[in-house]
Amino acid sequence: MINGHGDDRYRYDDLVQMNFSSTIYQHADHSALKNHLLEHMDVLTNYPESQPRQLEKMIAKQLGISPEGVMVTNGATEAVYIIAQLFRHSCSIIPQPTYSEYADACRLNKHVITYESTDEMKELPKDRVYWVCNPNNPSGNVLKKGFVDYVVRRSPRYTFVIDQSYGAFTKEPLLEPRDMQALPNVILIHSLSRKYSVPGLRLGYITAHPSTILLLRALRHPWSVPALSIEGGKFLIQQGEPVISNLDAYLAETQRLRSELRKIEGMRIFETKTNFMLCELSGTTGAALKNYLVHEHGMLIRDCYNFYGLSKEHFRISAQQAEENDALVAAIRQYVEESGTK
Repeated sequence: MINGHGDDRYRYDDLVQMNFSSTIYQHADHSALKNHLLEHMDVLTNYPESQPRQLEKMIAKQLGISPEGVMVTNGATEAVYIIAQLFRHSCSIIPQPTYSEYADACRLNKHVITYESTDEMKELPKDRVYWVCNPNNPSGNVLKKGFVDYVVRRSPRYTFVIDQSYGAFTKEPLLEPRDMQALPNVILIHSLSRKYSVPGLRLGYITAHPSTILLLRALRHPWSVPALSIEGGKFLIQQGEPVISNLDAYLAETQRLRSELRKIEGMRIFETKTNFMLCELSGTTGAALKNYLVHEHGMLIRDCYNFYGLSKEHFRISAQQAEENDALVAAIRQYVEESGTK
């Protein structure tokens, strides 16, 4: 359901001046990356590696694991679909609400899907695939590392697909690939696109037991990762600079924004451990609020209508700079006053 995803800025021409829709930070300094890509445009005149092994080796070295345990993909979304294909016709458990592509990929590959996370459903097959987004999209909550590690290790018969794509935007500890490499029942998904706030490069990767990676490689289309994306990824890994120089300050600003939004009558803001948050405004819909904000204030938010288990009143926003966050609060307050929403 790609059309239901956030950051659909392309739909609004030049209307959007402030983007709160995507889960990334919109003000990262990419000048060095842009200059590097301009100097390496000649990569477009040759085929890239059919499988981006050089980039995989760089990632593996950074993580302290074997290159055979890493597979670069065209964004984290390609990783999701390849994993779902590997377990075609399996039973998948997808606790909700969460990233909608898990269910879409599983449906495409004929999985039996349940949104229940308990073991009370006796009719489920004993071999199961659990899909966990951690930090979770759209809620921003983070499962404790110790809890996830314990569940994975005590359940060797189950396969756990743990998507840590939003890991660069939390201070909570997450599973380390080097600690999971020996476990054949866990697959970790990562996103360079989100980590470095470059979603247009479409760069994700999977870390897993080498035997699992070998199976996944057989399902990937050749040349799925473009040459310019590979070049950009190699540069970002080499530079090693975080796009947010002070994550503590950014997350503190996120909590300040949450506190200000909670002061608006009818607003419910869920707790978050990341830079984005799930919101609910009673008496209206996320779609109506989104339409108002983009046309009246040039602001884009994420309507959450396509998240299973959420109502039409839910929407998601990502914190940006303080002055933008204040402008968003003022705009939503104005919407509530003008529409009579309570």
